[in-house]
Amino acid sequence: MLYFDRDDSDDAKRPSSRSGAIADVNATPLASPAMAEPASFLPCHYRCRQEARPLVSFCITCKDRLLHLRETLPRNLAWHEDDPDVEFVILNYNSGDELQGWVRQTCARQLASGRLVHFFNAEPAEFRASHAKNQAFRLARGAILCNLDADNFTGPGFAAYVRSQLHTLDFLSGGVIEGNRVVATNVRGVEGRNVVPRELFWSFGGFDEDFSSWGYEDSNLSERMMAVGLAGRTIAGDYLSCIDHGDDLRTRFFRNKVTGRNTGRAFGSCKDNYDIWLEKKASGRWVCPPEKFGCGTVYRNFAAQPLVLAPRA
Repeated sequence: MLYFDRDDSDDAKRPSSRSGAIADVNATPLASPAMAEPASFLPCHYRCRQEARPLVSFCITCKDRLLHLRETLPRNLAWHEDDPDVEFVILNYNSGDELQGWVRQTCARQLASGRLVHFFNAEPAEFRASHAKNQAFRLARGAILCNLDADNFTGPGFAAYVRSQLHTLDFLSGGVIEGNRVVATNVRGVEGRNVVPRELFWSFGGFDEDFSSWGYEDSNLSERMMAVGLAGRTIAGDYLSCIDHGDDLRTRFFRNKVTGRNTGRAFGSCKDNYDIWLEKKASGRWVCPPEKFGCGTVYRNFAAQPLVLAPRA
């Protein structure tokens, strides 16, 4: 059994203080935004600005969404076939729809090359979006981390686009940025396209796992960054498309079936999560607690040996 702590990429690891643990030497978290002024977030801290072609990790969380992934993944892989500095990370959140078998049979070449990595979490009965995304981001190797919903298409050249954008920006969002808020776009279902430098994601403690209902965890990450003065931009429309579907699929593994999406967080689960953020914002809590950061046990590429994701150091 392997224990992961701090930044859990597969590249350049060294022993940590915990016996048997491993950690990434490449990602040094920035000063905590709860304790520092925005000026401490200097461009030189971002590895993606120091490398000529930083690795981009597309992180896909999936619980019974094979019906979408079988359409989106082959096209997204093909659109980046000529870009060697891209990886696709699938976090299989205890899917019951033959996802493992499909990936193993259909994507054998990409699995063997490392272009695609499949992690399986056998525990969750419900879908906890923030927890699943945090696990996927922790397991990714890239200097640039991008959430890619299973129903989303990247379009050709998306990885090159995000590399160029993060030379001057701190993050990208699939939602429209208005003032200090992220709002829904005209294309339903792409607001979850968060793109962020690895170090920045770690410094904020990832997506907020105090959100237990559907929605807003994606916009919230961007809004927390803007709250301390960081700069972002809405992703260009050429790269934002998805398979449209109803809320029945969105809320299938959530207890609260009323989302309130596209209402400005007026009611439903989006408002519930937004209210949690307003309380935290009032007390200056931009950073999520270290014990809630995608912790748990996963299995890499159908291996028998588990990987344990420990609390953030």
